[in-house]
Amino acid sequence: MDFDELLNLEEQYYQEGFCEGQNENIKQSFLEGKQYGLQVGFQRFVLLGQMEGMCDVIESYGLHNPILEKNIQTIRTSMKGIKMNNDDESVVEFEKKFVKLKNKFRTILITLQRLNKDKKDGVLTFEAFEDVSRAIAGEIRGFVENEDTNKKNSTQDQAQSW
Repeated sequence: MDFDELLNLEEQYYQEGFCEGQNENIKQSFLEGKQYGLQVGFQRFVLLGQMEGMCDVIESYGLHNPILEKNIQTIRTSMKGIKMNNDDESVVEFEKKFVKLKNKFRTILITLQRLNKDKKDGVLTFEAFEDVSRAIAGEIRGFVENEDTNKKNSTQDQAQSW
């Protein structure tokens, strides 16, 4: 009977436990990464969807304002060119177009305010529009190692911890 294997029993159980822990960590990290990616993707495109929906609502009013119609058409055309992947080039292109779309949508809201200058109670600002988007999508902040996250601003406005 060989008793040498019994002397290494503790090391064997330690190695098995260590491997199980590593495998479980890999599975959890993958799941958390997927959840984070889905949330960030949703947050990036929810505002665009709301802008497009608001353009539909504005068009349904039939205001027949050429400036308003031109700006709405510009937004629709720009949105068609946005790619929904995560390549570096697509992300840079998205960020550039997103700033332009936000500014163009601001002009639409300002035009609406001018058309409805009689009604002071129903004023919709872009900040209020973004607040609705934040309430729907929530916001998360990515973790940056070796930086004090309390003092730094994230790339997203008013983000909360994940």
